[in-house]
Amino acid sequence: MSRGTWKVPGIWFCFLMTIGIVCVMGCMHQEVSEDSRLQVAVTILPQEDVARAVGGDRVCVTVVVPPGVEPHTYEPSAGQIVQLSRADMYFRLGPGLLPFEDALVDRLRTLNPDLVIIDTSSGIPLIQGEGGGNGTSRGADPHIWLSPSNLRLMAENMAEGFFIADPAHSEAYIAGKEAYLQKVDATDRAIRNTLSGTEGRPFLVFHPAWGYFAREYNLEQVSVEAEGKEPGIRQISMLIEFAVERGIRVVFADPQFSTRESEVIAREINGTVVLIDPLAPDTLANIERVASVISMSYGKRDEGGDS
Repeated sequence: MSRGTWKVPGIWFCFLMTIGIVCVMGCMHQEVSEDSRLQVAVTILPQEDVARAVGGDRVCVTVVVPPGVEPHTYEPSAGQIVQLSRADMYFRLGPGLLPFEDALVDRLRTLNPDLVIIDTSSGIPLIQGEGGGNGTSRGADPHIWLSPSNLRLMAENMAEGFFIADPAHSEAYIAGKEAYLQKVDATDRAIRNTLSGTEGRPFLVFHPAWGYFAREYNLEQVSVEAEGKEPGIRQISMLIEFAVERGIRVVFADPQFSTRESEVIAREINGTVVLIDPLAPDTLANIERVASVISMSYGKRDEGGDS
């Protein structure tokens, strides 16, 4: 049976959003004299995870997009932009990946020409035409962090940025990067072991955020959402037929989107809806969990049990 959606009452949602914004902007409210650490801004929570791992106690990280907010449609306030301009450096996700980020970078360069801006996606082979979520399939999939190979490059890019902004502590940043890369390697090995035997298999998601994960592990991502739009009746019928033919019993849904269509499909295939958040702060644990669910959904069927 598919799961329902837990909704936060409006007044509590506003309260939680306020707390979230205060938390993610916390570093920027401290005067430089009170905090000698590098003041670092990142676009989304998964970047914060990498930046803290590489930078250690030498950095204070501020996240632009608050927790629980969809970054494809986010618009920072004028006050937030001013606060961000006071940072020492900004790790952007990458040119063309999030429309608001491109505009934000232009504003920040005008307000602070000395701001060190680093492209986190540098060197990553981007997937074109998927995962945009902004009503069009054109452009590159921005969800670069959902792949160990990409996380390694992101860590390298951040370390290079720290060397530029704070060369006196380059050895500390190298140590932080190497320690993080070891964690990435361990997670990658665990996932490959978990997914052994599932090569080429499809998995069903509402929002196509998992293209890089699928590419990394030779899986097929099948999306309910099409070009940022909710599916019609005909598309839902086709997805149900496909899922039944391929033995899919799990529909992955994002907490940032409605689960209505995912629940309809899950009910028709006698399956379940599993919420996975591509923006979860602990990316390594997140992708390992997704791999485990995919493996279990196929493993039970292959072993002849009920799934």
